Amino acid sequence: MKLSDIKIPALSKPMPPFDPGYPISQRENLLKAFRHEKPAWMPHQYRSTQFALCPANQDMPRSMTSATDDWFGVQYTFSEAFGTPTPVPGMLDDITQWEEKIKWPDMNACDWDAGLDTFVRKPQLALATPYGNGLFERMHIFLDFETALIDLLTEPEASKAFFMKMADYKIEIFERMYERYHFDYVIYNDDWGTARDAFFSEDVLKDLLFEPTKKIFDAIHDKGVLVQFHNCGKIDRFIPYIVEGLEADALEIQPINDIKGILKKYGSRVTVELKADPYIMNDLDKTDDEIRAYARSFVDEYGAQANDGSGVVFSTSCNDERIFRVFEEEVYNYSLELYSRL
Repeated sequence: MKLSDIKIPALSKPMPPFDPGYPISQRENLLKAFRHEKPAWMPHQYRSTQFALCPANQDMPRSMTSATDDWFGVQYTFSEAFGTPTPVPGMLDDITQWEEKIKWPDMNACDWDAGLDTFVRKPQLALATPYGNGLFERMHIFLDFETALIDLLTEPEASKAFFMKMADYKIEIFERMYERYHFDYVIYNDDWGTARDAFFSEDVLKDLLFEPTKKIFDAIHDKGVLVQFHNCGKIDRFIPYIVEGLEADALEIQPINDIKGILKKYGSRVTVELKADPYIMNDLDKTDDEIRAYARSFVDEYGAQANDGSGVVFSTSCNDERIFRVFEEEVYNYSLELYSRL
């Protein structure tokens, strides 16, 4: 099969359960990794996690399958091609208007207990929540992308003031959700890069985004909750600030970044989520033996036995049940064997 013939799923379909008789719970194993300890096997992050989506929180689009809005009044169109809502730009002409035009939601008017009566905690899994629309993302949602990038340079004081206010708002959302759900970790989303490099300079990060983002991370850590930073793009230049300064516990970043370099330098301080190669995982011509060989090479390179700290936790985009099952089983069995010697 040619690479051009391989169809990579935007979202993987649910796969059959996998329960080999774990020696410890998937929750305990994943949290060991997120605390940079040696896990019992290489954790499959999303198999090891239960997500709680608090219905009261409307910071994200209210619908992910149609044109919609959020509680700030931002309008979103829906793309059938991409399967996602996209914000309509222009709520603000520039960031200096944020104090005048942004109407902050009344948190006391929200029913934060909604959904709790039907929520069933799965103690064998880690509990997490996605924490989307980070500080920079919220800025360009209110403006448009080009204006946001310009304002970072031309309106630094207004940008910083907006970020600090937005950080307080984000912290209040987290604290209200945490009171109800007591998460083990959150996935904080704020994309800072393109496929080639960062959207903005290190000076912009240091002067404008670092302090308010650190404020959010500190508030989460104060509750004993771990932070995984989801950050798309090639952001290698920001890794020292994220690990040493923000003290993210884990990274959900793309493999265009120097994953091996991050593990070599920071493996004892941060855990990296790494996706299996989608061109292998969706190549229907691959035999079971070829998938097993790839699974072993994945563990050999990125496992806890080959790196400081926990090595990586993994995930995969795959819609073929055979390939998924063979890969998942081999990663589990092979890493369990290797890690037992540590």
